[in-house]
Order: sequence, then C-alpha cells, then structure tokens
Amino acid sequence: MSNKASTNSPQQCVIYVRVSSRKQVGEGAGLSSQEKSCRRYAAEKGYEVIEVFSDVISGTMGERAGTKALVQYLRKHRSKNLRVIVDDVDRFARDVSVYGDLYKKLRAVDARLESPNFTLSEDAHSSFEIKLRVLLGELEVGKNKERSRQRVIARLSSGYWTFSAPVGYQYENRRSPEGKVLVRHEPVASILAEALEGFATGRFQSQSEVKRFLDSKPDFPKDYQGAEVRFDRIKVFLTNLLYAGYLERPERDIPLTKGVHEPIISYDTYLIIQNRLQSSAVAPSRQNVDTEFPLRGFLVCSKCGRKLTSCWSRSRTGRRYPYYLCQYRSCSEKGKSVPRDKVEKQFEALLQSLEPDEATLAVADKIFRDAWDRRGSWAKREIARLRKRITQIEVESSNVLDRAARTQNDIVAAAYEAKVNGMHAEKAKIEAEIERMNFPERTFDEMFELAMQFLANPYKIWEKPSYTLKRMVLRLAFADPLEFDRFEGVRTPKTTLPFKALSYLKGSDFKMVPAAGFEPARPCGLKILSLLCLPFHHAGARDRWADNSQ
Repeated sequence: MSNKASTNSPQQCVIYVRVSSRKQVGEGAGLSSQEKSCRRYAAEKGYEVIEVFSDVISGTMGERAGTKALVQYLRKHRSKNLRVIVDDVDRFARDVSVYGDLYKKLRAVDARLESPNFTLSEDAHSSFEIKLRVLLGELEVGKNKERSRQRVIARLSSGYWTFSAPVGYQYENRRSPEGKVLVRHEPVASILAEALEGFATGRFQSQSEVKRFLDSKPDFPKDYQGAEVRFDRIKVFLTNLLYAGYLERPERDIPLTKGVHEPIISYDTYLIIQNRLQSSAVAPSRQNVDTEFPLRGFLVCSKCGRKLTSCWSRSRTGRRYPYYLCQYRSCSEKGKSVPRDKVEKQFEALLQSLEPDEATLAVADKIFRDAWDRRGSWAKREIARLRKRITQIEVESSNVLDRAARTQNDIVAAAYEAKVNGMHAEKAKIEAEIERMNFPERTFDEMFELAMQFLANPYKIWEKPSYTLKRMVLRLAFADPLEFDRFEGVRTPKTTLPFKALSYLKGSDFKMVPAAGFEPARPCGLKILSLLCLPFHHAGARDRWADNSQ
C-alpha cells in the first residue's frame, strides 16, 4: 500500500520561482508575480502551499541555491508526495540536460511537476512537447547572449565603456543614443590624477610612495576598514588604460580605441608610467626618514658611486644627532658619517650659486620668449603634419580591413588584424602627441611666471618647509645625483638645461659692435646690428637679436 495522504487532507505543494537577474525582481516577470500565479493555480486545485523556493540568478542546476534546497526538501518530505508548481517550464530550466536531471530527481522522490501554463503527462507526446519548450527556452537564452555580446561590442567599438566604473569615475545616465557614460567622480579623479602624474614625473619614485600619497587623502576610497589602500590596487591604477581616455578588450576583438569619456591623464603620461613600471624597481622610501633627510637618495658617495643613506645617532646624554653616510660594504668610506647640518649647508651654498644676476636673467627672458614664439609656429606645422598622418592611417586601416574580409586564409586574416591593431596604437600615440603639442592660448608671462621665479632664485623655494617642494627643487635643478666627498664636500653638479643656459649666459661677455658689424657694408644704407659672443652662431639668430635691439 502506497504512502499517501488521507483523502480528508488537502494535497500539499511547494512553489519554485526564478528570475535571471536582480533587475527582474521588481519587474513584471519578477518573483512576486510568478508566486501569485502559482498560488492562484494551487488554490484552484485545492493544494496547500507549504514552502516557496526561489533563485535570483541564472546558471546551471548546481549553481542555483534555491534548486538545491528544493531537491533536499523533497527528499526529506518524500512521504508527502509533494507537487512542485512552477509558473512556466522556462522558469524551471532552459537547458534540456538540466531539465532531464531535475525531472528524474523529482520522480525519484515521488514528486510531480505542475504549472498553470502547461500540462505534464507521462505519454510520449506530452514529454516531447515539454522538451521542445525547454529547447526553445535554451535557444532564446543563446540568442539573448549573442544580442548582449553584440551590443557590448558595438558600445566598446564606439568608445563607450560597458563594465563596472573604475575608481575615479562613475556612470551618468544620458539621453539616447549615449545611454550610460563614464564621467569623472570628484574629488577622487583629481587625487588619482595627481598620483599618476606624480609617478610619471618622478615625484613619486615607487608604488609605495603613490600608496602613501593616496592613504593621506581622506576623500580617496580606502580598504582595510577605511584605513589604507591595498598595495595590489596601486598597480591596477597605474596600468588602467581608461584613465588615459582609451579602452581595449582583445578578448572581444576590440583594439585600442579612443573613449568618449574624459581622461584623467594624457596617453603620453600613461606610456611614461608603463615604461617606468617595466624598468628596474625603486626601493620604497621610509616615511619617518625621508622628511628628516631631504637629500637622502640624491647624494652619492664619491668613492663607490652608491647612494648615501642616513641615520640618527644617540649620545650618552640621550640627545639625537642626524648624519649622512655610505653603508656599502666594499667602500673605503663605509660607516664614516658626516653631520647632516654640514652636508646641507654645503648644498645650500651650491644652490645659491645657481642664482643668476639681473642682466643674465633679462637676456634669458628674451631667449625664452623667442623660443616660445618659435615653438608655437613649429607646433602648428607639426600638428598639421600629424593630422595628415592620422588621415593616412585611417585610409590604410580601412584598406587592410577590406583585404582581411576577402581573404579565406585564417593565418593571413590574423596578420591583417595584427596590422590594424598596430595602426590603432600608432593613431592613439599621434592623437596623444597632438594633445600634448596643442599650444596654449595664454601668454608667455602667464605660463612661465612661476618658472622664471624659480630660475631667478631656486634657494627661495628650498627654504620652504615642504618636503615635496625640496624634492621638486632637486629634480628641476640637477640632472644627476650629486657626488659628495667627506673632505671636499658637494662636488660640481650636473645641472638641468635651463640652469646650464643661465650659466653659459652668465659667463659670456656681450657687447654691441658698430652698426656696420664685422661684415662689409651693405648697399642701400641698411643698418646692421650684431652681438659679439652671441650664443647663437647662425645668421638667423643675429638678425633676430638685431631686430629686438632696434
């Protein structure tokens, strides 16, 4: 005799509902509407609903927590011969193999599948009809995936990012056809821009320094309970192409493409960062040492060429004294320290010696203004040439794609595709170069007022208590680290180009010569002026300075 419920007791049932995404939970085909339909069907049949199981994600049977819980519940209450009610067969399964597996498990525990939208019988025709409906559901899932992939590829090809927004950006809903577009999320975007540009320019010598900078900004999102940024995220920030205004997805056949979103840094800066990451690593700086020894890492031992380190020494009375010293084990100067004050006073004297006099600075100002004007004219010609090259690349890329579409050889098609990707990369570099070369509309005085103040007196900047400004002075004034000898002090440094030019002008003797100059007089009474020992030796420079002197 079978184990069935009494005829006086209503047939018990459970309900299973599912949606393919969390977005559908609140829509018309959501969980609540499915459950209402199933409860209405159960009421019409006189069934008693004792449990409801649900899934809010798509996937196979093994990945659905609700399905697994349903099967376990049916096994536990096998004696009740429960009915499993689903709104439709595609809510139960959209894969024939998954449906077959689930149906067998239900029959093994004497449970039956029912639905308000289909009738399930044991005859062959009914079984075939249900499987056909499952197949149609499987086909619809496949077509939905294809359509979704095509939409994603189309958006990416147009320069629209379709995945989660990276740190520094957020999505903004716009009117069609743009839809959701990445926009800068302030102040996070500006903080990240300063960090990336600082790493590119050398302001931050290592990823640890970038991390320390981001940790110091309260507005930047943190990990570890809001205390600090995870170190592995720094590399993600430094290598994210989106921050340069471009996107690339090789796995979806999307080459390097210019994005429609506003970049945080230039593509040129991005390339510099990648080159720095591929070069030899820099030892991370120690937070409690750098600010106390601003010359640490910039002074090298005159004997072995290694960078000097620093330390604090404590006397018997407990007083602490700062020192610079070489710690290289094979160096003859190993462990022989020099007081910090002595080293830094010698350096400050050297920095003050770079200060030019007023006459030299006036000449330099004229030279820089002239160079600024010439640079502007050259930049316009160069930008025109680069724009022409972009047009050529677009034509060549189109021709290569046409040949790739006509070829039947997979190897040749792959070669064409690689060539097109290379063209896209070249185009991106040229666009970044054009952006970098675009001449500002502001005047020379507006652009270089602070720079001229720095050249006039770099020591004035060094005197400020900011450690960042001190490191900036070192990188702007000196081309290489400074050699230090324990007896001779700081040796003659290699300065950067602006200070080299000022030094040259300072040591030159400029005098005006007679109007006739050194050359034979010209006809028509033309007035000629030239400069003796002018640091330009071609006729164009002499003529230019003559025009300025008139």
